[in-house]
Amino acid sequence: MDKEIFEIMINDWMSDNAETAEHLKISEPYFDNELGWVADAEDDRAEYTLTDDGHGNIVLNYMVAK
Repeated sequence: MDKEIFEIMINDWMSDNAETAEHLKISEPYFDNELGWVADAEDDRAEYTLTDDGHGNIVLNYMVAK
């Protein structure tokens, strides 16, 4: 998978999860050697990462409360 595919996956996930995603600010994706493609995200309450579950699905990972 490349960055462009990952960005398309994020956009699809945002469309499918509009209520969850509407307040998220999502950063530019970057490649992590352990996780693969990652995008950091945040809202007013917490920070998250968006990753691929290995099956083409985006997973919203809770990281820390603000």
